Amino acid sequence: MRARTFSMLFPILGIALLFGSHPSLNAQHSQDCRTITVREDRPDLNFIGQFSSTSTGSDQYGYLSKIEGISDVFNSTTVKNETTAMFTFSSHVTNVQVINNGPLRTVSREGTTTIYYHPEGGASFADPASFEVGIPIQVSDYEQMVMIDPSVSFPFLTTHLNTITSTQLFNLNGELLRLGRKHDAWRTEYLGLQNLGTSPVTGYFVGYAVGVSRDQQ
Repeated sequence: MRARTFSMLFPILGIALLFGSHPSLNAQHSQDCRTITVREDRPDLNFIGQFSSTSTGSDQYGYLSKIEGISDVFNSTTVKNETTAMFTFSSHVTNVQVINNGPLRTVSREGTTTIYYHPEGGASFADPASFEVGIPIQVSDYEQMVMIDPSVSFPFLTTHLNTITSTQLFNLNGELLRLGRKHDAWRTEYLGLQNLGTSPVTGYFVGYAVGVSRDQQ
C-alpha cells in the first residue's frame, strides 16, 4: 500500500512543480523585457511627418527621429530620414467638430495611432502605406485639436493626446523591449505647414511628445 501511495504521489508532485514554475518564468520574462516610458514633461519622442486631409478626416504618417531610451532609431549612421528610420507611425482620424471664427478654424478629431518597428527601414513619403510596415509595437487612441487659418500657408500648431490601448514586444540588438504600457498617455505638439500647391500632400509637420498623467481606467 505504501509503495502504491508513493507511486501515485510522484506524478502529482511533478505536475505541481511544472505549474508552480510558471510564475517564476513569467517574472523572469518580465524582468528580461525593458519598458520604455514617455516621462512626464520630458520630450522623449520626436516626430517627422506629412498629412493628407479631407473635409471628413485626416491621414497622418511619418517616422520617429528620437525615442529616449533607444540609442539610435535609424539603421544608418550617415543617412537619417524616412528611408532609414526603424520606427514609423500612422494616424487615421475623423473630424468630430469643425468651428469657424472669422479667418480661423478649429478642428477636433478622433482616431487611432499605430507605431511600427521595421529594422530594414525603406519608408517613402511618396507611398504613405510604407509607414505601416513592420511590427505594430504600440496602438493608442488619438485625439487632435487643430487651430489654423485655411487660406494661408503660415505655420500652425496642433495638440494631441494619445492613450495607449495595446503594446507588443520587439527585439532590438538582442534586447527585448516594450514601448509604453497600456493606459499610459502622452501629449504631442506639432508645428505644421500647409501645402497650397498641387501636390496630393496637404501639409508637413514636426513635433515632440511628453508623458502626461496615467489613465487609471
